[in-house]
Parts: sequence; C-alpha cells; structure tokens
Amino acid sequence: MKINPIGRYSYRNNHYYFYNGGSGFSFKFKGKSVSIHLESTPVECYFYVIIDRDYNNKIKASTKDGIFFYKLKDGIHYIDVIKANEANDNTLELIDLKVEGELLEYDHQFNGNIKVYGDSTIAGFGILAHEGEASIHNSDAVRDFCFHALYEMNMDMNMLFASGYGLVFSIYTEPQEKGIINFIDKVAVEKKETWEDDNKYDLLIISLGTNDNSYITAYSKGTQTFIDTYKKLIDHELEKNKDLKILMVSGTLLEKNVYHLYDETWKQLKPLYPNLFAHRFKGDNSGISYHAYVDAHDRMKQELIDVIKKIL
Repeated sequence: MKINPIGRYSYRNNHYYFYNGGSGFSFKFKGKSVSIHLESTPVECYFYVIIDRDYNNKIKASTKDGIFFYKLKDGIHYIDVIKANEANDNTLELIDLKVEGELLEYDHQFNGNIKVYGDSTIAGFGILAHEGEASIHNSDAVRDFCFHALYEMNMDMNMLFASGYGLVFSIYTEPQEKGIINFIDKVAVEKKETWEDDNKYDLLIISLGTNDNSYITAYSKGTQTFIDTYKKLIDHELEKNKDLKILMVSGTLLEKNVYHLYDETWKQLKPLYPNLFAHRFKGDNSGISYHAYVDAHDRMKQELIDVIKKIL
C-alpha cells in the first residue's frame, strides 16, 4: 500500500498499527472512490477521514462499522485517516485499502515537522462534554488545540501523550514513579516496541507538569526532581538534533496551583538552552474533570499558531 504514516506506528504481519491520537496515515489517489478496512483492539476506536485537507468537513467514524466506502468526484485526492483516541484506549489497525482508480506516490509538502509530548490536555480528554466521565466517545485528540493548530499550519507531526501521565510520575504504572520520560523512544506508553525516528524536527512542544505536581506532593518529592527530569528530556532530544527548538506550555486547565513548578523549571533551564521557549495559555476548566472544553481548545489553537509563528 502506498501510504504515508502519520506519527508513531509499527508494521507487522503485513498490517500497519497506529497508537497515539493524532496518528494515522495519508494517501493520494486518482479516481472516484475509496474503501478502507480498519479494526481496533481491545475496544472500538474513533477516527476521522479528512478529504483533500478540508479539516472543517472531516468525517468521524468508528471501527465497529468495519469497512468504510467514500465516493468522490473523479480526480486526484489526498486522504488523511486520523486516530482520535489515545494509545491507552486502543490500537488502530489498517487491514486493507482499495481505490477505484490508481494509488499514487504521496507527495504532499509540509511546512515543517513538529513533535509533541503531553498529557490529557493533548489527548483531548473529555473535551466534547461538560459533565459525566471521559471516554473514547467524548475524548478527541483531533479536536484538541494542539493537533488542530499543527494541521491548520500544515505541519507534519509526531505526538506521544497519555492521560494521567506526567513527565516523571503516573497513576497507571507500578511503581507510580514511571512517566512519559520512560516512553519517549517507544511507539506509545506501556508499549515495548521501540520507535526509531530519523526525522529532524523543527520544534518540540511539551505539555507536562500538572500530573507531576500531584505526585510530587503525594511522594514528598521536591520540585527539583521534575526539573532534573525535564533537563534530561531536553538533553536527550538535543543529542538527536542540536538545532531543535523546544516550547514548554502550561495554563491549559487554569492549573494555577502548579504554576510555581513551571516558573521554577523555566528559571533554572532557560539560561542553559537558548532555544527553549515558554507559553502560558488562558485556559479553561469547564469540561469533564476540570479539563478544557472544546470552545477553549479552539481559542488555544489560535494562541498556539501565533506562538509557533514567532518561534519559527
């Protein structure tokens, strides 16, 4: 299959597997219809089909329906299939792809290449509802400010995130002192497969710290633990790409009780890294579990676009 994978994936048994929200695949074809067979484990997966880069008319679907058929005007088309749920919900598997016409070499040109490390704010945790519990039905990484901004800017992207995970700590692992730092070279959190990434990125966006603050308090760990690990993460990325710019973001949930953590991290690390930048959003906490609701994500999307334009 002539596809262009998006984000982190693996290829085995003649199938592609996609993990993180915002990952998936693109393809180009000449013709008038396309049939896509997708499955997911362990539960159904939501994804979007975006035809000819028209984000505002994206089509949301679920793997419980199995095979998807789209009839288009005869001509050349670019199709993006983007996973909406995060890796700890499910894995999306591409079983088969058929077109009425001809699959062409994918030749879309991007404006840049951006990597993202984050928590539930990047996962789009519960952004489609104000009340209830977050689930695969109302958590939506494609509607999240980060994916939306990067897609609108025509950036190639690689996203790694997980709800409940911090940089250093996680409530979902044993021991709980196991955060995103442990998975930056894996296809996703709690996956054994290594991600070997040869791409050179223009910018790394880091949205981590809110969860860490809770664990720092619970484990009586000092702020310095977070800062030292943050430095370790930056050094690891700069070893691969010394020209990489890094943006640390905060404020997405109006988490004022952890601003001290970001401020102290910035104070210690900024003198060491000339390509380190920071931005604090005017966020929101009206969604599920005090997360930002979708209208706030739309606003933060534009904020992020403006910040990236200044940095790059």
